[in-house]
Amino acid sequence: MNNSDRSTNHHILLVDDDPLVVNTLRPGLSHAGYDVDVRCDGSSALTSFRTNTPDLAIVDVMLPDILGTELAARMMDIYYRPIIILSGHSDAEIVKAAIGNGVFGYLVKPLSAEQLVPSIETALARFGDVHQRVAAHFGGSGVDDLQIYDLLDRFAMGLIVIDDKLHIHYHNQAARGLIDSGASIVSSGGRLAAAQAHHGQAFNRVLRCALGHNGNACMGAMTLEHATAGAIQVWARPLHNDRCLGSAYAIVTILDLSRPTPAPEPLLKALYGLTAKECLLAAALLNGKTIDQYCESRFISANTARTHLKSIYRKTNTNRQVDLVRLLSRLLGGMIPDAESN
Repeated sequence: MNNSDRSTNHHILLVDDDPLVVNTLRPGLSHAGYDVDVRCDGSSALTSFRTNTPDLAIVDVMLPDILGTELAARMMDIYYRPIIILSGHSDAEIVKAAIGNGVFGYLVKPLSAEQLVPSIETALARFGDVHQRVAAHFGGSGVDDLQIYDLLDRFAMGLIVIDDKLHIHYHNQAARGLIDSGASIVSSGGRLAAAQAHHGQAFNRVLRCALGHNGNACMGAMTLEHATAGAIQVWARPLHNDRCLGSAYAIVTILDLSRPTPAPEPLLKALYGLTAKECLLAAALLNGKTIDQYCESRFISANTARTHLKSIYRKTNTNRQVDLVRLLSRLLGGMIPDAESN
């Protein structure tokens, strides 16, 4: 697939003050088909984010005027977009802060654009235009329209529509599973709530922020941690309904961090004849892992992994990781609704 085959080039904001990183990633990402806007400090990046909101931001953790994790939090206060943090080393505290602020991924430099693309495509696939599609159905047809139910159930992440009293108007299949487990979120008298008491106040604040209870409605994010069930990321943002002026709605997006996106193994085997090992590699790339990370997790050599990757390229008629990940993302209807489904 050539870059010209893409109907819309995604706009990427790259924030890094290292010329070597910029000169490596910008041309590589441009070649992969993205429109790349480069900023070297947090102040100019925040201005660009406000005036020309990107589809995704890539932010270095050490900027001259602000920490990347803090910049990410400020960006999300303005408008939610998937954000990937880059760092020169792996730091548990920084990783925790990044995830707590709702950041999608954390990658360690140095890395090439080719290594970065799978994480970008996975983030765009998961969060692309969920809000726009749901808002169009919600505002145009009303909350009782069965079309929105079908739409929401196609996503692998949890999606919940709430009103200004925190009452759940609808939750998709993924969200129902999380609520039924009772580990992180629950339905209490029909209202969305945090399962753990110590999360209650912060969770309600995120929801009320999206509903505009403190003035202007804006996006909020947080991570709910559980000792045995792992952690989930929660984003809540306004969902305006022009047909019901005076009523406030929000859409809550929930991602279970302990459950990576599954590769459609039976489908890949049936359509392309991939072997079990090739399906494992495809799944790793889809979830944003690099070849090196996959080799380390599976205890195999880089040469073996690259041999499998070449076989995958041949069988799927692709020749780059970016094309392969896009293909896999399109196959996962639970992640991306087709335009025709609207």
